[in-house]
Amino acid sequence: MKNIIWFTLSLVFSMACIAEETSVKLEVIDPYLEMHTGPAVGYPVIYTVEQGEDIEVLTRRPDWYEIRSNTGRIGWVKASQIARTLQPTGEPVDLPSVSYGDYLKDSLSLGFNVGEFSSGELKGAQTFTFTSEQRWLSWFSTELEAGKLYDSEVRGRYVGANFLFEPYSDWVISPVITAGGGEMKITVQPKLIPLSIEDSSYVQYGIGGNFYLGRNFVIRAGYRKYTVSTEQDDERLDRWHIGFNAFF
Repeated sequence: MKNIIWFTLSLVFSMACIAEETSVKLEVIDPYLEMHTGPAVGYPVIYTVEQGEDIEVLTRRPDWYEIRSNTGRIGWVKASQIARTLQPTGEPVDLPSVSYGDYLKDSLSLGFNVGEFSSGELKGAQTFTFTSEQRWLSWFSTELEAGKLYDSEVRGRYVGANFLFEPYSDWVISPVITAGGGEMKITVQPKLIPLSIEDSSYVQYGIGGNFYLGRNFVIRAGYRKYTVSTEQDDERLDRWHIGFNAFF
Protein backbone atom coordinates (compact mmCIF):
# COMPACT_ATOMS: atom_id res chain seq x y z
CA MET A 1 0.00 0.00 0.00
CA LYS A 2 2.81 2.36 0.95
CA ASN A 3 4.51 1.66 -2.37
CA ILE A 4 1.32 2.54 -4.26
CA ILE A 5 1.00 5.80 -2.33
CA TRP A 6 4.62 6.70 -3.03
CA PHE A 7 4.19 5.79 -6.70
CA THR A 8 1.06 7.97 -6.94
CA LEU A 9 2.76 10.90 -5.25
CA SER A 10 5.79 10.54 -7.50
CA LEU A 11 3.58 10.44 -10.59
CA VAL A 12 1.67 13.56 -9.51
CA PHE A 13 4.94 15.32 -8.73
CA SER A 14 6.40 14.32 -12.11
CA MET A 15 3.32 15.54 -13.98
CA ALA A 16 3.47 18.82 -12.09
CA CYS A 17 7.13 19.22 -13.06
CA ILE A 18 6.35 18.48 -16.70
CA ALA A 19 3.52 21.01 -16.66
CA GLU A 20 5.87 23.54 -15.07
CA GLU A 21 8.52 22.90 -17.72
CA THR A 22 6.15 23.03 -20.70
CA SER A 23 4.40 26.26 -19.62
CA VAL A 24 5.65 29.37 -21.38
CA LYS A 25 6.13 32.71 -19.65
CA LEU A 26 6.07 35.83 -21.81
CA GLU A 27 6.14 39.61 -21.57
CA VAL A 28 3.49 41.77 -23.27
CA ILE A 29 4.94 44.47 -25.55
CA ASP A 30 1.70 45.91 -26.98
CA PRO A 31 -0.14 48.66 -25.02
CA TYR A 32 -2.57 46.03 -23.73
CA LEU A 33 -3.81 42.47 -24.22
CA GLU A 34 -7.48 41.55 -23.81
CA MET A 35 -8.41 38.33 -22.00
CA HIS A 36 -11.74 36.70 -22.94
CA THR A 37 -13.70 34.15 -20.92
CA GLY A 38 -13.55 31.71 -23.86
CA PRO A 39 -11.68 31.04 -27.13
CA ALA A 40 -13.80 33.27 -29.40
CA VAL A 41 -14.45 36.97 -29.97
CA GLY A 42 -18.05 36.52 -28.77
CA TYR A 43 -16.90 35.79 -25.22
CA PRO A 44 -16.74 38.88 -22.99
CA VAL A 45 -13.46 40.53 -22.03
CA ILE A 46 -12.78 39.88 -18.34
CA TYR A 47 -9.35 41.42 -17.88
CA THR A 48 -6.76 43.57 -19.65
CA VAL A 49 -3.06 42.84 -19.32
CA GLU A 50 -0.98 45.98 -19.66
CA GLN A 51 2.31 46.51 -21.47
CA GLY A 52 5.32 45.11 -19.62
CA GLU A 53 3.34 42.58 -17.57
CA ASP A 54 4.17 38.89 -17.63
CA ILE A 55 1.77 36.16 -18.74
CA GLU A 56 1.90 32.37 -18.72
CA VAL A 57 0.61 30.32 -21.65
CA LEU A 58 -1.43 27.34 -20.46
CA THR A 59 -3.25 25.68 -23.36
CA ARG A 60 -4.07 26.20 -27.01
CA ARG A 61 -7.13 26.14 -29.24
CA PRO A 62 -7.25 27.00 -32.97
CA ASP A 63 -6.14 30.66 -33.18
CA TRP A 64 -6.52 31.13 -29.38
CA TYR A 65 -4.37 30.61 -26.28
CA GLU A 66 -5.40 30.26 -22.65
CA ILE A 67 -3.14 32.35 -20.43
CA ARG A 68 -2.63 33.31 -16.79
CA SER A 69 -1.72 36.88 -15.83
CA ASN A 70 0.77 37.69 -13.10
CA THR A 71 -2.22 38.53 -10.86
CA GLY A 72 -3.59 35.01 -11.29
CA ARG A 73 -6.37 35.83 -13.78
CA ILE A 74 -7.01 33.13 -16.40
CA GLY A 75 -8.54 33.85 -19.81
CA TRP A 76 -8.20 33.45 -23.57
CA VAL A 77 -6.40 35.69 -26.08
CA LYS A 78 -6.00 35.64 -29.86
CA ALA A 79 -2.92 33.99 -31.29
CA SER A 80 -2.09 37.22 -33.14
CA GLN A 81 -1.82 39.00 -29.77
CA ILE A 82 0.47 36.31 -28.39
CA ALA A 83 2.70 37.06 -31.38
CA ARG A 84 3.31 40.50 -29.86
CA THR A 85 5.08 39.16 -26.77
CA LEU A 86 8.65 38.43 -25.75
CA GLN A 87 10.39 35.57 -23.99
CA PRO A 88 12.39 36.28 -20.80
CA THR A 89 15.49 36.37 -23.03
CA GLY A 90 14.01 39.29 -24.95
CA GLU A 91 13.44 37.22 -28.09
CA PRO A 92 9.99 36.97 -29.78
CA VAL A 93 8.15 33.75 -28.99
CA ASP A 94 7.62 30.95 -31.51
CA LEU A 95 4.29 29.23 -30.83
CA PRO A 96 2.06 27.12 -33.09
CA SER A 97 -0.25 29.20 -35.36
CA VAL A 98 1.74 32.38 -34.68
CA SER A 99 3.52 33.59 -37.82
CA TYR A 100 6.03 36.27 -38.68
CA GLY A 101 3.20 38.10 -40.43
CA ASP A 102 1.10 38.08 -37.26
CA TYR A 103 3.98 39.52 -35.28
CA LEU A 104 4.71 42.24 -37.86
CA LYS A 105 1.07 43.24 -38.45
CA ASP A 106 0.59 47.03 -38.08
CA SER A 107 4.37 47.51 -38.10
CA LEU A 108 6.45 49.97 -40.12
CA SER A 109 9.71 48.89 -41.74
CA LEU A 110 12.59 50.83 -43.26
CA GLY A 111 15.20 49.34 -45.51
CA PHE A 112 17.34 49.49 -48.61
CA ASN A 113 18.27 47.28 -51.53
CA VAL A 114 20.80 47.16 -54.33
CA GLY A 115 20.26 45.70 -57.78
CA GLU A 116 20.75 45.92 -61.51
CA PHE A 117 18.66 46.22 -64.66
CA SER A 118 19.25 43.04 -66.66
CA SER A 119 17.44 43.93 -69.91
CA GLY A 120 16.17 46.83 -72.00
CA GLU A 121 17.68 50.27 -72.53
CA LEU A 122 18.94 50.40 -68.96
CA LYS A 123 20.65 46.99 -69.06
CA GLY A 124 23.69 47.01 -66.80
CA ALA A 125 22.60 50.07 -64.82
CA GLN A 126 23.06 49.62 -61.06
CA THR A 127 20.33 50.63 -58.61
CA PHE A 128 20.23 51.71 -54.97
CA THR A 129 16.81 52.04 -53.34
CA PHE A 130 15.41 53.15 -49.98
CA THR A 131 12.07 51.60 -48.96
CA SER A 132 9.38 52.19 -46.36
CA GLU A 133 6.75 49.51 -45.80
CA GLN A 134 3.55 49.42 -43.74
CA ARG A 135 2.32 45.90 -42.87
CA TRP A 136 -1.50 46.15 -42.71
CA LEU A 137 -2.30 42.44 -42.48
CA SER A 138 -0.16 39.38 -41.81
CA TRP A 139 -0.04 38.76 -45.58
CA PHE A 140 -0.46 42.25 -47.12
CA SER A 141 1.54 45.47 -47.02
CA THR A 142 2.16 48.65 -48.98
CA GLU A 143 5.58 50.01 -49.86
CA LEU A 144 7.02 53.37 -50.88
CA GLU A 145 10.40 53.41 -52.60
CA ALA A 146 12.84 56.01 -53.86
CA GLY A 147 16.04 55.13 -55.66
CA LYS A 148 18.81 56.04 -58.04
CA LEU A 149 20.20 54.26 -61.11
CA TYR A 150 23.58 54.74 -62.68
CA ASP A 151 26.22 53.32 -64.98
CA SER A 152 29.11 54.84 -66.95
CA GLU A 153 26.84 56.96 -69.20
CA VAL A 154 23.45 57.06 -67.50
CA ARG A 155 22.17 58.65 -64.33
CA GLY A 156 18.59 58.74 -63.11
CA ARG A 157 16.16 58.38 -60.25
CA TYR A 158 12.76 56.83 -59.61
CA VAL A 159 9.98 56.84 -57.03
CA GLY A 160 7.15 54.35 -56.71
CA ALA A 161 4.41 52.77 -54.62
CA ASN A 162 3.84 49.03 -54.48
CA PHE A 163 1.52 46.37 -53.09
CA LEU A 164 3.17 43.33 -51.49
CA PHE A 165 1.35 40.01 -51.07
CA GLU A 166 2.90 37.35 -48.81
CA PRO A 167 0.50 34.37 -48.63
CA TYR A 168 2.85 32.21 -46.51
CA SER A 169 4.05 34.73 -43.95
CA ASP A 170 4.47 31.97 -41.34
CA TRP A 171 7.46 30.53 -43.24
CA VAL A 172 11.02 31.54 -42.40
CA ILE A 173 11.65 31.85 -46.15
CA SER A 174 8.43 33.24 -47.59
CA PRO A 175 7.49 34.01 -51.24
CA VAL A 176 6.31 37.53 -52.06
CA ILE A 177 4.35 38.89 -55.04
CA THR A 178 4.66 42.60 -55.86
CA ALA A 179 2.77 45.02 -58.12
CA GLY A 180 2.93 48.79 -58.40
CA GLY A 181 3.98 51.82 -60.37
CA GLY A 182 5.80 55.12 -60.28
CA GLU A 183 7.85 57.73 -62.10
CA MET A 184 11.33 57.41 -63.60
CA LYS A 185 13.55 60.33 -64.67
CA ILE A 186 16.84 60.02 -66.57
CA THR A 187 19.02 63.00 -65.63
CA VAL A 188 22.16 62.07 -67.61
CA GLN A 189 21.75 60.55 -71.10
CA PRO A 190 24.34 58.71 -73.22
CA LYS A 191 26.24 61.16 -75.44
CA LEU A 192 25.84 59.32 -78.74
CA ILE A 193 22.34 57.83 -78.69
CA PRO A 194 19.90 59.20 -76.06
CA LEU A 195 17.47 56.77 -74.45
CA SER A 196 13.77 56.84 -75.25
CA ILE A 197 13.20 56.90 -71.47
CA GLU A 198 13.49 60.44 -70.20
CA ASP A 199 10.74 61.51 -67.79
CA SER A 200 8.37 58.54 -67.82
CA SER A 201 5.82 56.68 -65.75
CA TYR A 202 6.02 52.93 -65.26
CA VAL A 203 4.16 49.93 -63.92
CA GLN A 204 5.84 46.83 -62.56
CA TYR A 205 5.15 43.38 -61.18
CA GLY A 206 7.45 40.77 -59.78
CA ILE A 207 8.19 37.89 -57.46
CA GLY A 208 10.63 37.55 -54.61
CA GLY A 209 11.25 36.14 -51.19
CA ASN A 210 11.71 37.17 -47.57
CA PHE A 211 14.21 35.49 -45.27
CA TYR A 212 13.32 36.37 -41.67
CA LEU A 213 16.18 36.92 -39.22
CA GLY A 214 14.20 36.78 -35.98
CA ARG A 215 10.97 38.75 -35.86
CA ASN A 216 12.19 42.26 -36.70
CA PHE A 217 14.73 41.84 -39.49
CA VAL A 218 14.36 40.41 -42.96
CA ILE A 219 16.61 39.90 -45.98
CA ARG A 220 14.72 40.46 -49.23
CA ALA A 221 15.42 39.48 -52.80
CA GLY A 222 13.31 39.73 -55.92
CA TYR A 223 12.95 40.09 -59.64
CA ARG A 224 10.69 42.72 -61.24
CA LYS A 225 9.49 43.41 -64.77
CA TYR A 226 8.86 47.04 -65.76
CA THR A 227 6.78 48.58 -68.52
CA VAL A 228 7.95 52.19 -69.01
CA SER A 229 5.84 54.63 -71.03
CA THR A 230 7.75 56.49 -73.77
CA GLU A 231 6.78 58.74 -76.68
CA GLN A 232 7.02 55.78 -79.04
CA ASP A 233 6.66 52.16 -77.97
CA ASP A 234 6.67 51.19 -74.31
CA GLU A 235 10.06 50.06 -73.04
CA ARG A 236 10.38 46.73 -71.21
CA LEU A 237 12.91 46.37 -68.40
CA ASP A 238 13.88 43.64 -65.95
CA ARG A 239 15.59 44.26 -62.61
CA TRP A 240 16.85 42.03 -59.78
CA HIS A 241 17.52 43.30 -56.27
CA ILE A 242 18.55 42.20 -52.79
CA GLY A 243 18.36 44.14 -49.56
CA PHE A 244 17.59 44.39 -45.86
CA ASN A 245 14.60 45.70 -43.86
CA ALA A 246 14.08 46.35 -40.15
CA PHE A 247 10.58 46.47 -38.59
CA PHE A 248 9.55 48.85 -35.80
